[in-house]
Amino acid sequence: MPLQHRPADVGADAQFWDTNLPRKGLYDYIVIGGGTAGCVLASRLTEESNISVLLLERGGVHNTFTMRCPLLSASYAQGKHPSVRWNSTPLTAANGRVLEILTGTVLGGASRFNAMLYTRGSPAQYDGWRRQGRIGWSYADLEPYFIKSENAASTSGDHHGSGGPWSNRHFDEFQFNSFPCAVKAAQDLGISYTEDINAPDGPCVSCAKLHVTMTPDGRRLSTLDAFLPPLITAERQKLTICTDTLVTKVDFEVDGNQPVASGVFFKSYEPSMQQQIFYARAKKEIIVCCGAIETPHLLLLSGIGAKDHLSKHNIKVIKDLPGVGSNLQDHVGVTITYRVPLSDSFHSLESSLTRALTEFLNYLIRGRGLFTYPTLQVSIFAKSDNLGDHAESTFERTNREAFPDIEIMPIPHETTYVATQKSQGFFSFICVPLQPKSSGTVELLSSNAHTHPKVDLGFFTHATDFEVTRKALRLAMKLGEKMRVNGYQMEDYLVPAGDSDEELDAFIRQGVRTTYHYASSCRMAPEHDTGVVDDELRVHGVSRLRIADASIFPDVVATHLQAPVVMVAEKCADMLKQTWSTAT
Repeated sequence: MPLQHRPADVGADAQFWDTNLPRKGLYDYIVIGGGTAGCVLASRLTEESNISVLLLERGGVHNTFTMRCPLLSASYAQGKHPSVRWNSTPLTAANGRVLEILTGTVLGGASRFNAMLYTRGSPAQYDGWRRQGRIGWSYADLEPYFIKSENAASTSGDHHGSGGPWSNRHFDEFQFNSFPCAVKAAQDLGISYTEDINAPDGPCVSCAKLHVTMTPDGRRLSTLDAFLPPLITAERQKLTICTDTLVTKVDFEVDGNQPVASGVFFKSYEPSMQQQIFYARAKKEIIVCCGAIETPHLLLLSGIGAKDHLSKHNIKVIKDLPGVGSNLQDHVGVTITYRVPLSDSFHSLESSLTRALTEFLNYLIRGRGLFTYPTLQVSIFAKSDNLGDHAESTFERTNREAFPDIEIMPIPHETTYVATQKSQGFFSFICVPLQPKSSGTVELLSSNAHTHPKVDLGFFTHATDFEVTRKALRLAMKLGEKMRVNGYQMEDYLVPAGDSDEELDAFIRQGVRTTYHYASSCRMAPEHDTGVVDDELRVHGVSRLRIADASIFPDVVATHLQAPVVMVAEKCADMLKQTWSTAT
């Protein structure tokens, strides 16, 4: 399986300009970043047998049992997946807290270790983008791309796909008693239960069963496995995948007054004193799919960004584009935790070797049991502006009419990893404001590509986010209270000291965390509105350079981002094919 080419195998030893004759280092398209979006894009572009694509990924393949097992590969394993981590700048609105920044270093990206959730988001948000002027980005425009990639095993209807390579399903049974108790508590508060979170006409406010991207035999189905399986990579002779490779910058030429992206410089990801730089050139276009942290980082290293910032680091300015890295958004998380019976928690696997072995054998032999389950089976979505004083929904609209700004995730374990009682079970509500007004930045610390960028998450720099998060916490506490009233055994472990605004704000500042839903740092918008790409995902003021990842969202999608990112990659592939079929 040709997945582990090295830079010397795929690149030229020096920069070149002639594209008339076939040669080493010359491709139709170069895709930078083999993550969730990059695997989709490389697969779709090489459906045409005459098209050559070079896919460059800084991580490796990591084709291991652990990476295929849903539970072991997920974040619950406390970060033993391939990634790099460093600290954010201190959060000025949250007691100077410093949070972890995480980006994947593996082919398939976050789809190899995330929560596997398949959630599209509400049509109302995409339709809002269209009203803002984003032509081609209404839900009616985008639904075909969701359907194209999807193979829905548990749901049906015109809005679901059945012929795509990417399977999703939900589990008919809940693995722990806490889940049905949380569902019942939500229903008691007037929040309806739905089994299809992705139904366009479903309720905006709901307790929803979640779909996950898994195979029928219980394996994680990443975009690598779905879109670039061994059969495809073996057949497509013009698809070249180069792993463990760091792109240091994009190369540009000037055509009239407009820079043209022509090639990339890259080297081995492993740092050493003497490293050769290699070069590859694109005959058609270069597409950056590095995610909302590393995409602006690469653009800045390449001379695209705010002029003053680039000059500070002695980087030649290719395009003065202040929007690069200027509108980073993320979904904040604040967690309430309860003690529950050990048998109702994933912590039972840690405390009981017998149960862990039993469940592990069940997974190996039958592809079932706790090792197949996601840590999140349902989630509660709400609108802060229609929550009454008692955290009860006052009215209900469909996903076409409105989209939620609160998510409460019931999770059967302790999510802050501070608990030391291995014999105790825990249950958590992660409270998330889904439409943050706050934003942060991605900036350079150095012109060295190996140096991590400076990331200011900017959490709670807009006061409205405190207000929405307080409502989310009050709703979560009301849910916990209902669960207890209904007879479920749970004791306070990590909860706010009280219900006042001051007490809740203190709890928020102390407990704020990231959910790693980085987005919007190269947003699709006009250049004067901090935009970086146009409606065709082309970088403003630069030819033959596009972006296809979560960084292009005009604002962070009010859901989990995996499915929307795949949709973006599907749409980008179609736009590229259309552009170059017309050109030729």
